[in-house]
Amino acid sequence: MSEARVLPFHSVQQWESEGLLLGERERSAHSLMWDIGDWWNRGEAYGERAQIVTAGGWTGPKHQTCRVAGMVATRWSVLTRINSLTFDHHRQVSAIKSDAEALMMLRWCLETDPPRSTEQLRAEVKRRKRASTEKTLGATQMAAGVYGVVYADPPWRFEPYSRATGMDRAADNHYPTMTLDEIKALAVPAADDCVLFLWATVPMLLEALEAMRAWGFAYKSHFVWIKDRTGTGFWSRNRHELLLIGTRGNIPAPAPGEQFASVVEAAAGEHSAKPAAFAEMIEEMFPHLPAIELFARGPRLGWDVWGNQADAAA
Repeated sequence: MSEARVLPFHSVQQWESEGLLLGERERSAHSLMWDIGDWWNRGEAYGERAQIVTAGGWTGPKHQTCRVAGMVATRWSVLTRINSLTFDHHRQVSAIKSDAEALMMLRWCLETDPPRSTEQLRAEVKRRKRASTEKTLGATQMAAGVYGVVYADPPWRFEPYSRATGMDRAADNHYPTMTLDEIKALAVPAADDCVLFLWATVPMLLEALEAMRAWGFAYKSHFVWIKDRTGTGFWSRNRHELLLIGTRGNIPAPAPGEQFASVVEAAAGEHSAKPAAFAEMIEEMFPHLPAIELFARGPRLGWDVWGNQADAAA
């Protein structure tokens, strides 16, 4: 800006006139947000500035534009602005409380030529914020002795159409099962802020959702396990199982761009055993939250396990 326009105004009329000029320039150039922000902040001394820019016939910048530009211009004084980055780059990091961290994010954009885009910056800010939130939550839960991740594979009891002819396909032939009421009545050791990963077979999907609600979780999404061989089923021969995702409290979802694909193809093991790839995904999503596996088939490094097979060899 010119030296004349950075000097204090003598009147509200003079300030208002420059706002009208900025409106004309904004419509023609769309690159005046710093100018608008500085102009808006200089008008703070005039209590009626909001009334001026919202009045009928005003052709300067819109009130919302002024407020946003003013907020960013306040956070980044003229001497701290990085001229090789855009106003929007600075706006993306304005909500970061630490000046050092916000400046670090701007310098991160300058590590490439051309600088990283505002979209890349926005995604990186969200990723770092999510990682910090997850780490802080994990430390709190560890100190309190509660679990932020629950991974469960209940022994669902599936009743065939005919116990006389259909029991050859029942899970009871392979391991002790539990009724839905028994599963719902379990005291799940979940923290107030927790994510649940719950395995559900195709015919027991509704029961699994009912158990999830009984444990205090709200359904969010699911993964699909595609097996390398075809199983049994009455309406179709199943080649997949579902890993339902539910949450309670305030648990951070994966950052944008860091979500896993919803379909995982993996070989089937012994009856009802689940591929290790799913537990590994959970560990990568929530590396700091204390985790427990319910109905575990053996020990798992870094996890607490519970179940009548939990002490079995891995």
